[in-house]
Amino acid sequence: MAFLVKSTNASRSSGNTGTGEALLDQWIHVSTPARTIPATTTDVIFKVRGGRVLVKLLLGEVTTVIEGTDPVLKVSSQKLDAAMTATVGTAVDIASTVDVSSDEVGSLWIVEGDLTALLNPNAGGGGLVSAHGQWIAPRGQIYLTTTATKTGASKWDIWYIPLDEGAYVEGQATAAAKV
Repeated sequence: MAFLVKSTNASRSSGNTGTGEALLDQWIHVSTPARTIPATTTDVIFKVRGGRVLVKLLLGEVTTVIEGTDPVLKVSSQKLDAAMTATVGTAVDIASTVDVSSDEVGSLWIVEGDLTALLNPNAGGGGLVSAHGQWIAPRGQIYLTTTATKTGASKWDIWYIPLDEGAYVEGQATAAAKV
């Protein structure tokens, strides 16, 4: 599914007159189905294939209440080789750990992409999504890590723009261990 954003407030280049120009932006949307959060391990939620993508928004939603006491969650990105079988370089925490204990159904987990903690408003709040919450994901994997074995489940959505010819994101339908 594609999502188009039109802005009529973009600046015109020097010498042009008027109040703005149309800017058309296509965001591609991919989802994962709901699944149990990983138990003291990692779970690949998306794979980026064919090149780099500009992630416009990465959003998780709690679908089964998260068990109380101490589960923390973070989101990381790891570049993979062209065969998608071996890691390249060091993993980066896109959203650092946040306590998700007792998160209720409908709570949103928002990845701002600035390496700070995952935003974690409860189900009653929509949460603030920053206009600067975009980040570049290399060919590789986007995954969750938890530090405690707890019950609960979430689903994930990503909106992105391909930066390289042939780049795309695929959701992982079931829990998958990190390469």
